Amino acid sequence: MKITAVKGIGLKCACSPISDALSTSTARQALLVKVETDTELYGIGEAFTYGAPLAVMGHIVEEQLGPMLIGKDPARIEEIWNTLYWRTLAHGRRSLTMGAISGIDIALWDLLGKAAHMPVSKLLGRHWDKIPSYASAGFYASGKGIDGLQKEMEGYREQGYRDAKLKIGRNLDRPGAPLRYMADQRCSVTVEEDYRRVEAVKEIFKDGRVIVDTNASWDSYTALTCGRELYKLGVCWLEEPIPFEDLEGLQRISRELPQLQIIGCETQQGVKNFETMVRMDAVDILQPDIGWAGGFTECRKIGALAEASGRKISLHCFGSAVLFAASLHLAASMANTEMLESEENPNPLKDDIMKGRFEADEHMSFFVPEGDGLGIELDWEKIGQYTI
Repeated sequence: MKITAVKGIGLKCACSPISDALSTSTARQALLVKVETDTELYGIGEAFTYGAPLAVMGHIVEEQLGPMLIGKDPARIEEIWNTLYWRTLAHGRRSLTMGAISGIDIALWDLLGKAAHMPVSKLLGRHWDKIPSYASAGFYASGKGIDGLQKEMEGYREQGYRDAKLKIGRNLDRPGAPLRYMADQRCSVTVEEDYRRVEAVKEIFKDGRVIVDTNASWDSYTALTCGRELYKLGVCWLEEPIPFEDLEGLQRISRELPQLQIIGCETQQGVKNFETMVRMDAVDILQPDIGWAGGFTECRKIGALAEASGRKISLHCFGSAVLFAASLHLAASMANTEMLESEENPNPLKDDIMKGRFEADEHMSFFVPEGDGLGIELDWEKIGQYTI
């Protein structure tokens, strides 16, 4: 079997505006990666974009990386990964290039699973048949308020979720708040109102874990000050409180707030960068995104790094059905998986582009798909409706 083409498929659809600490989303998007062969088999992956222009990511996939794969044996995944990494070293290593490599890598593993007639998680040596998850939502929105947040969270509790995450940090009333530089500053709240939002969510998830995510909008001083109050309110995980470049700041937060587990970083990439974070005790739980941090090939190494250092893995997952399926298989292959992010915002790119749906038990632990490769069947007619 030989690779004959590598294609990027950009998907986009409008959504009701939702905001985190910094950004406001009015659309959902995804870049699928399709690796075709000289047989009827093909593989599908997703290159996560963090809102970058789909055309840019698509060009990297099709015009820069894709030609390196033509004629290659798709089963030589480790060799292909290293080829893509080293041939783009001068301008790559991180950001969109690593995201594009991630999408290609996922597609290659999907293809290998289809050729072997096995789920990817079993190719990797499956450990779990279902993956605990938490409801990831709690965004800011116009007119939502604390009452709206409570109603939203009550719905997740009724679904069976035992743990939940909400966004905090969309503030203009603290010194140096980076929201002041963003184009859309609506829906901002005071720090005190954020505390009340956390309190309202903890009231609903009394016996569960409440996670807060600041999207790296704080500095270390703010994290230390607010973190102590968050612990009093019942928060257990503090996600990406400051930018990952400030390793000394993360180290200080982790050491001075031992009551909170620091989780990160969804925006970090590559095992070597995660190794530096672990060595400096900058994070307690590692949170790579398979579509950004290096695909199955690199994220398995990040998982092994975490396990060797006595740390858990909790994958970031905020994309399409392809990314969620890949995340389930990766999580299932690692003994130190804690739980998986399960986004609950409306997202047709997750719910409407595949035939069937992801199955979960009564506590919203998701069963790992049993089909070949990623184990999902995409609806290409629906995909066509979202393709740009």
